[in-house]
Amino acid sequence: MPERHWWHLADPRHGSLPLLLLLLTLVTGVIDAVSLLALGRVFVANMTGNVVIMGFAVAGVPEFSLLTSCVALAAFLIGAAAAGTLVERLPSRGELLRLAIGAEIVLLALCLAIVLVWPPGPGASSRASTVIAAAVAALAMGLQNAVARRIAVPDLNTSVISMSMVGLAADYRHLRRQTVYRRAAAVLALLVGATVGALIVRTAGPAPALALILALLAVAGITAHLLLRRGPDWEG
Repeated sequence: MPERHWWHLADPRHGSLPLLLLLLTLVTGVIDAVSLLALGRVFVANMTGNVVIMGFAVAGVPEFSLLTSCVALAAFLIGAAAAGTLVERLPSRGELLRLAIGAEIVLLALCLAIVLVWPPGPGASSRASTVIAAAVAALAMGLQNAVARRIAVPDLNTSVISMSMVGLAADYRHLRRQTVYRRAAAVLALLVGATVGALIVRTAGPAPALALILALLAVAGITAHLLLRRGPDWEG
């Protein structure tokens, strides 16, 4: 049985995985800020929000594109399906997370290259780059979400925090302190990521925000790699 430390946010058998998943939740906040503000008013990680946006587009709200939303949703599902194949072949949660982070870095580096070479904008050509960049980002986020689902740390799926907030409110009388901290940390990570991402996009554009995401993923990937080499502090 892994040793319990003060910084563990879940059962000791999960070890450091909750901290890595919180870092990926931070990434989710930043990438959704980028996609919503600079890549066609679409969510690439929060598919609940994206389905709502599709409804707005169907209703004719001019700020939203049905094409971009549909492409992002399809790419997200493809990424999740690809992750499903990885889950079947890699039983180790740590190896699965390390490989998924590496794949995310490649995909989001491609997204950054698209934004730099083919900047999003109002023209027809720029709209095409917006759809492509959103699709690549959604592919990465579908992969991330499916892997987080397999890693199965409670309340840390890296994108959807609605149930964490419901749990905090509905079960507050019976929650352990560790559970409160974990759920609150998930909400805070997403909020901080979205805030920082929005500030960067508004002041400097989407490229620096995507560069920040790559830096965060590099930290997560290197950390996961070092922990695996040393001997992970989690089970499975």
